[in-house]
Amino acid sequence: MTTPHQPSPNTVETATCVLAGALSRALREDDRSFGVRHSLGDWGDGTGGLAAVRVLGADVLTPFVLTGRPLPAEDAALVRTAVRAHPAPRIQARETALWGTRDAALVDALAAVGVDGAGWEGLAPAPPPNGGLAADWLSLAALLVPLASAAHPFADAALRAQLAGRGPDLTRGLVRSLLRRDLLSAARLARWIVLDGQSGQPGQPGQAGPAVQSAGPPLLAPALEHLEVLGSGDPRVLLEVAVARRLMAR
Repeated sequence: MTTPHQPSPNTVETATCVLAGALSRALREDDRSFGVRHSLGDWGDGTGGLAAVRVLGADVLTPFVLTGRPLPAEDAALVRTAVRAHPAPRIQARETALWGTRDAALVDALAAVGVDGAGWEGLAPAPPPNGGLAADWLSLAALLVPLASAAHPFADAALRAQLAGRGPDLTRGLVRSLLRRDLLSAARLARWIVLDGQSGQPGQPGQAGPAVQSAGPPLLAPALEHLEVLGSGDPRVLLEVAVARRLMAR
């Protein structure tokens, strides 16, 4: 039996869990009054809150991207401040590439809600086009787990094309993570599986998409239910599951 995730008090992790919890509730309950700054409360004006926005990346925009709601100006300003305050590291090539993909997803999500984020100070350079993905399933899963915030309806078309048909590999990664009780990795891979199951071009906010039954293998629905139960103490897991469910419903 897993132990519920308990973040250390007064840390960036605490702020991240606070924001992740608010985001997952907004997605589950279709809270039309959700605001990023409001959800952070006192964290929103401090380093911890800004860091939490950077940790979650494009996911802070999911209540808007996945519903078509307009992004409040104060939230757009908060995201820009967070990017400036916590610029992407540019030390190791692998880290730069990872942040490049994450920040490209953030720019795409911003564009989906009518905000031009291209060229913001602190963003990582865009990843090179046609970058190859790992051939074996284990390496592919390890690569995609930290890139889960890029698994949204406006994901890079080239990346989605490379993932086309890799559903069985992603499912193997999901099962492995579940067996290892790595709930967060499992939930993140579930998002990629949903996206892989949605053929065609990225949709528009609020636009209906493929039926739930076609958005992934039969294993996916029970896996998400399993994650909701075992991950009930970890807001980060619940956020990933909430996003996956929203993607399935499109």
